[in-house]
Amino acid sequence: MPAHAADSSSLKVAGGRLYSHTWRGTIQLTMSFAKWNYQVAAKYRGSSKVQYIKTQWVCSASVRNSATVSAGISSKGINGSYSSSWRTVKHGSYWLNTKGQKEASYRSNCVVSPFRDYRSGTIAVKNTAIVKLKGDAAPRSISSVE
Repeated sequence: MPAHAADSSSLKVAGGRLYSHTWRGTIQLTMSFAKWNYQVAAKYRGSSKVQYIKTQWVCSASVRNSATVSAGISSKGINGSYSSSWRTVKHGSYWLNTKGQKEASYRSNCVVSPFRDYRSGTIAVKNTAIVKLKGDAAPRSISSVE
Protein backbone atom coordinates (compact mmCIF):
# COMPACT_ATOMS: atom_id res chain seq x y z
CA MET A 1 0.00 0.00 0.00
CA PRO A 2 1.56 3.32 -0.96
CA ALA A 3 1.67 5.28 2.26
CA HIS A 4 0.34 8.80 2.33
CA ALA A 5 1.85 9.20 5.76
CA ALA A 6 3.74 6.99 8.19
CA ASP A 7 5.05 7.10 11.73
CA SER A 8 7.33 4.73 13.63
CA SER A 9 8.49 4.65 17.22
CA SER A 10 10.78 2.31 19.11
CA LEU A 11 11.51 1.38 22.71
CA LYS A 12 14.50 -0.43 24.16
CA VAL A 13 13.35 -3.62 25.89
CA ALA A 14 15.09 -6.70 27.27
CA GLY A 15 17.39 -8.14 24.65
CA GLY A 16 16.30 -5.82 21.85
CA ARG A 17 13.78 -3.20 20.69
CA LEU A 18 10.00 -2.96 20.30
CA TYR A 19 8.70 -1.05 17.25
CA SER A 20 5.32 0.50 16.56
CA HIS A 21 4.58 1.28 12.90
CA THR A 22 1.54 3.13 11.52
CA TRP A 23 0.79 3.82 7.86
CA ARG A 24 -2.19 5.76 6.55
CA GLY A 25 -3.22 5.99 2.91
CA THR A 26 -4.64 8.95 1.04
CA ILE A 27 -8.26 9.69 1.89
CA GLN A 28 -10.88 8.76 -0.73
CA LEU A 29 -13.97 10.95 -0.78
CA THR A 30 -17.38 10.15 -2.26
CA MET A 31 -20.76 11.77 -1.85
CA SER A 32 -21.64 9.35 0.94
CA PHE A 33 -18.42 8.54 2.82
CA ALA A 34 -14.76 9.31 3.49
CA LYS A 35 -12.44 6.27 3.49
CA TRP A 36 -8.74 5.71 4.08
CA ASN A 37 -6.58 2.58 4.17
CA TYR A 38 -4.29 1.90 7.09
CA GLN A 39 -1.72 -0.65 8.18
CA VAL A 40 -0.35 -1.12 11.68
CA ALA A 41 2.39 -3.35 13.05
CA ALA A 42 4.12 -4.29 16.28
CA LYS A 43 7.59 -5.79 15.89
CA TYR A 44 10.08 -7.09 18.43
CA ARG A 45 13.67 -7.34 17.25
CA GLY A 46 15.79 -9.08 19.82
CA SER A 47 16.98 -12.30 21.43
CA SER A 48 14.36 -12.79 24.18
CA LYS A 49 11.47 -15.23 23.79
CA VAL A 50 8.08 -13.63 23.20
CA GLN A 51 5.09 -14.66 25.30
CA TYR A 52 2.76 -12.49 23.22
CA ILE A 53 2.88 -9.51 20.89
CA LYS A 54 -0.07 -7.27 20.11
CA THR A 55 -0.87 -4.39 17.80
CA GLN A 56 -3.78 -2.29 19.07
CA TRP A 57 -5.15 0.59 17.03
CA VAL A 58 -7.77 3.32 17.00
CA CYS A 59 -9.08 5.24 13.97
CA SER A 60 -10.52 8.66 14.77
CA ALA A 61 -12.09 11.61 13.00
CA SER A 62 -13.97 14.75 13.90
CA VAL A 63 -17.63 14.42 12.96
CA ARG A 64 -20.99 15.95 13.77
CA ASN A 65 -24.60 14.78 13.91
CA SER A 66 -24.98 11.00 13.92
CA ALA A 67 -21.94 10.16 11.76
CA THR A 68 -20.13 6.88 12.38
CA VAL A 69 -16.49 5.80 12.21
CA SER A 70 -15.70 2.15 11.49
CA ALA A 71 -12.30 0.46 11.39
CA GLY A 72 -12.96 -2.42 9.02
CA ILE A 73 -13.41 -4.90 11.89
CA SER A 74 -17.17 -5.29 12.06
CA SER A 75 -20.34 -3.62 10.90
CA LYS A 76 -20.54 -1.66 14.14
CA GLY A 77 -19.30 1.89 14.30
CA ILE A 78 -19.33 4.28 17.21
CA ASN A 79 -22.04 6.86 16.89
CA GLY A 80 -21.83 10.48 17.85
CA SER A 81 -25.04 11.91 19.30
CA TYR A 82 -26.98 14.46 17.25
CA SER A 83 -25.29 17.82 17.42
CA SER A 84 -24.26 20.66 15.17
CA SER A 85 -20.89 20.89 16.94
CA TRP A 86 -17.84 18.79 16.10
CA ARG A 87 -16.75 15.86 18.23
CA THR A 88 -14.02 13.26 17.90
CA VAL A 89 -15.32 9.75 17.30
CA LYS A 90 -13.07 6.67 17.58
CA HIS A 91 -13.22 3.02 16.63
CA GLY A 92 -10.53 0.38 16.93
CA SER A 93 -9.49 -3.16 17.65
CA TYR A 94 -6.35 -5.30 18.05
CA TRP A 95 -4.44 -8.26 16.65
CA LEU A 96 -2.67 -10.63 19.05
CA ASN A 97 -0.04 -13.30 18.36
CA THR A 98 0.55 -15.80 21.18
CA LYS A 99 2.70 -18.52 19.65
CA GLY A 100 6.12 -16.96 20.03
CA GLN A 101 5.95 -14.75 16.93
CA LYS A 102 7.91 -11.51 17.01
CA GLU A 103 5.45 -9.51 14.91
CA ALA A 104 1.75 -8.68 14.77
CA SER A 105 0.27 -6.63 11.94
CA TYR A 106 -3.09 -5.70 10.48
CA ARG A 107 -4.28 -3.93 7.35
CA SER A 108 -7.74 -2.59 6.60
CA ASN A 109 -9.59 0.71 6.15
CA CYS A 110 -11.52 3.26 8.16
CA VAL A 111 -14.76 4.76 6.90
CA VAL A 112 -16.58 7.90 8.06
CA SER A 113 -20.20 8.04 6.98
CA PRO A 114 -21.89 10.24 5.94
CA PHE A 115 -19.17 12.34 4.33
CA ARG A 116 -21.04 15.62 4.84
CA ASP A 117 -20.59 15.20 8.62
CA TYR A 118 -16.80 14.66 8.40
CA ARG A 119 -14.50 17.55 9.29
CA SER A 120 -11.75 17.78 6.68
CA GLY A 121 -8.21 17.02 7.80
CA THR A 122 -9.11 15.36 11.13
CA ILE A 123 -8.49 11.68 10.41
CA ALA A 124 -5.89 9.81 12.48
CA VAL A 125 -4.74 6.29 13.22
CA LYS A 126 -2.99 5.55 16.53
CA ASN A 127 -1.21 2.23 16.98
CA THR A 128 0.14 0.80 20.23
CA ALA A 129 2.65 -2.05 20.06
CA ILE A 130 2.68 -4.27 23.14
CA VAL A 131 5.05 -7.14 23.86
CA LYS A 132 5.29 -9.48 26.85
CA LEU A 133 8.66 -11.18 26.95
CA LYS A 134 9.22 -14.40 28.84
CA GLY A 135 10.89 -13.56 32.14
CA ASP A 136 9.67 -9.95 32.17
CA ALA A 137 7.31 -9.00 34.99
CA ALA A 138 5.12 -6.75 32.84
CA PRO A 139 4.39 -6.08 29.16
CA ARG A 140 6.11 -3.17 27.40
CA SER A 141 4.40 -0.80 25.00
CA ILE A 142 5.05 2.10 22.62
CA SER A 143 2.71 4.07 20.35
CA SER A 144 2.86 5.74 16.94
CA VAL A 145 0.25 8.05 15.41
CA GLU A 146 -0.51 9.07 11.85
